[in-house]
Amino acid sequence: MFRAGKFRATRRVEGAHAFAGPGGRVRGPVRAVAAAILIPAAWLPFTASAQSATTPVSSTPRILPTIVVTATRVPSPDFDVPAAIGVIDSDEIVDGAPAVGLSQSLARIPGVVAQDRQSYAQDSQISIRGFGSRASFGVRGIVLLVDGIPVSRPDGQGQTDVFDLASAQRIEVLRGPFSVLYGNAAGGVIQIFTRGGPPRPTLSLDTLYGSYDTRIERLDFGGTEGRFNYMIDGTHFSTDGYRRHSAAQRDNVRAKFSYSLGKDSSLTLLLNGENQPFAEDPSGLTKAQIRQDPRQAVPNVFLFGAGESHRDRQVGLVYEQQVGDDDHLHATAYSGTRRVIQFLPFSGASPNGGGAVVDLKDRSYGGGARWIHDFSLAGAPADVIAGVQYDRLVEERKGWVNDDGLMGDLRRNERDGSTQTGEYAQVEWKPGNWVIMAGLRHSGVKFTSNDFYVTPADPDDSGRQPFSHTNPVAGVMYRINPHVNAYVNYGRGFETPVLSELAYRPDGGSGFNTDLKPSGSQNYEAGVKSAWGSARLNVAVYKIDTDNEIVVGADIDGRSTFRNAGRTQRKGIEADFQGQLPGGFGVYAAYTWLDAKFAASDLAGNFLPGVPRQIVYTAFSWAYAPLGFKASIDAAWRDRMYVNDGNSDFSNSYAVVNCQAGFQQITGDWKFREFGRINNLLNRNYIGAVIVNASNVRYFEPEPMRNYMIGFSASYAF
Repeated sequence: MFRAGKFRATRRVEGAHAFAGPGGRVRGPVRAVAAAILIPAAWLPFTASAQSATTPVSSTPRILPTIVVTATRVPSPDFDVPAAIGVIDSDEIVDGAPAVGLSQSLARIPGVVAQDRQSYAQDSQISIRGFGSRASFGVRGIVLLVDGIPVSRPDGQGQTDVFDLASAQRIEVLRGPFSVLYGNAAGGVIQIFTRGGPPRPTLSLDTLYGSYDTRIERLDFGGTEGRFNYMIDGTHFSTDGYRRHSAAQRDNVRAKFSYSLGKDSSLTLLLNGENQPFAEDPSGLTKAQIRQDPRQAVPNVFLFGAGESHRDRQVGLVYEQQVGDDDHLHATAYSGTRRVIQFLPFSGASPNGGGAVVDLKDRSYGGGARWIHDFSLAGAPADVIAGVQYDRLVEERKGWVNDDGLMGDLRRNERDGSTQTGEYAQVEWKPGNWVIMAGLRHSGVKFTSNDFYVTPADPDDSGRQPFSHTNPVAGVMYRINPHVNAYVNYGRGFETPVLSELAYRPDGGSGFNTDLKPSGSQNYEAGVKSAWGSARLNVAVYKIDTDNEIVVGADIDGRSTFRNAGRTQRKGIEADFQGQLPGGFGVYAAYTWLDAKFAASDLAGNFLPGVPRQIVYTAFSWAYAPLGFKASIDAAWRDRMYVNDGNSDFSNSYAVVNCQAGFQQITGDWKFREFGRINNLLNRNYIGAVIVNASNVRYFEPEPMRNYMIGFSASYAF
């Protein structure tokens, strides 16, 4: 149930730490980059020769390529896809415990900025190549999918808090031009594929305990009975939070039922439920407040009971049918509801401010279908894909005055809608050593709003606004030799404003902000993918020119308006390396360099806020099979980030180190696992997330000092 004033009952977290600076310093970022990329890359010939001494040399890489579907929509080895794709498997997700948010897992993917806000009342901040960085809540400019079912809304905004990563088999992250084939997304696509049931009925229990009274309990049961495969899992999460007024509780239930209708078809039912009965919001801090006490919360969050409750339900169907030898049909349908009540840390009593208690009910539904045909062209294999998509969202939104943590007078009452339709075609041809891909998508996005709160101070904000775009994409890959592929691609993308950005006019007049235009982008990318022995190295360079970048125009009495800021330009380099070394050692390293600037208008020359210029990530692991032992250590360095369009302030660069170790035992039908993890091993005080363009200049959200987690899991196969 949802109750006003729930967040006033807070649990105080004692023991403030002195603040010695907003971030750990790393001297010589060039040397850090060299250590992260060049040194691991130097192992590439040695790891190849180490294997060749005991294993015959093969004409193909001995590390099996990961099969991905995000770029091509058909299963393809990522090594042979002319696009930048990052893949996180289930072991890496588990190693990123507690796995209650995407930010832990996505930190290892180059080009991705994943910020953990340490507030479960606000979603994780995720951007890809700078797209999505302006979002103060939710994820924008990035398509979110789970098993092919969209989590993103038609306007391009989505939430990651519905994800239960414990059920994930792998995560695919598509960066660059080919994301335009998914519609209203300029930055990329994040798709989670969940686990199915094992061959035998298996019951598993996981228990994790951590600092700040963090607890996670998970229970799952799955198996296979003839043609029927099933997996049901539930997770309970609770924490007092690192900062005062940041306690939260969340429950997730997910079920996946698959039935084989015969050798050529299958039907999968997906159910997802998420309840967050409360999550307190500590809000952002100024640098001065962080120096005083990084664990504090501003007084207003206590006075106004800042926080959020929500519940989310979704059901989805996936149908697949093989028609003959050359044709395949894939169809999806879904429906879902979401209810949110959020108390913001101010009164919202202004006659035209929209209130500071958000009461939102929404209903979404839609589906899609695609047909895949295999054929031969000039003696070489080829595929053609044609598909359609429809998504619809209806919102009932009310806003109330926040009367010291209780609902006061009404300040907003409207019914909003957004619809996305899409038609796309894609072809792939593989003559000789070449892979040639091209695609085209037409998208229509429509917004409507019916305003039922009309007063002399707050005129009728009803309106309608349609957008329509047709975007091409093309890529070519050439196999230089069995171990090295090179590719180039190009795409034209777009990103519409979301409903909240269209809602109000900057001149205070009635109706939608019809002067606000979608941003359009020209994407150019080139890359090399290499696999040699037990090592792989991927490098991508890109340039993105964007017109009509959407930025905050003004924020008055809690009501934000938006404007187009002209042209921006992004130039970047992304690289990642992974390899297996003798003795059970493994290494992974990733590097991101992104130069993202406003190129025109009054902001020309400024950096895009919320986008660090460099990120370095490294991880080393060691496994000793006879004892079932595995240990790993990972380190990340992130450059400074500007916090507003004017670049008047920034968060400092920082370095953070985490480590983990654990054992696994298999005894008959039983399997046990024990592990421990230390986050922020060096006990750094740093800013992990920023609130872009915060009107109250409280831009900064600090991360926890050194903290711990231990866990135990057991499973039994019947």
